[in-house]
Amino acid sequence: MKGCLSIGIKIIIGVLVFFGLLHLGVIDFIKDKLEEFKNPTGQQVVDKTKDVVDLSAIDEEYSIDKNLKILQNRMIIAEHNATGQKMIMIEPKNENILTKDDINADNIQQKLDNIANKYKYKVVKFDKIEVTKHGKFNGINQEIPYVKIKAEISNLPIKSMEGILGVAELENGKNLIVVSVNERGKYSQIITDAFYEKVK
Repeated sequence: MKGCLSIGIKIIIGVLVFFGLLHLGVIDFIKDKLEEFKNPTGQQVVDKTKDVVDLSAIDEEYSIDKNLKILQNRMIIAEHNATGQKMIMIEPKNENILTKDDINADNIQQKLDNIANKYKYKVVKFDKIEVTKHGKFNGINQEIPYVKIKAEISNLPIKSMEGILGVAELENGKNLIVVSVNERGKYSQIITDAFYEKVK
């Protein structure tokens, strides 16, 4: 009888604490924080990327979708809302996986093939990557060398895409791989330039 009374008192206290927290807004606060964690807003993602790049000046026509860590590689993903073109910035775990020198080298095709083969079972399976030209554009407060690529992919809904792959240098001296891709025939360098020139 004494044990039942003790359990009953604990239940009553628990209910009172719950309603007290509910009345003070603590439960709603916790729910809001969980929702932010699961579905962060663009501004929250922007705030969390400042240790890599500053995206606060990005125009409203772009949305900052993700700030991820995959296989110890930091990845920030933005999208051009009207066209679906993706801008991806990767701070790789192995900063020498791709460098500015690699981008400018004549054997960049072989380097990309080797990287694709190494990671083909981990994230994206590239069936084919073709380098079509070299170039440079201004962004992230520097001139960024890039290669234009066409790729065939077998484990994503989009099977064929094109875009650019470049390497920038962060203030801390680390390499930042910059990517901009869209479905075959829809890629625009103008959209890429407009995005990256606002990244600091």
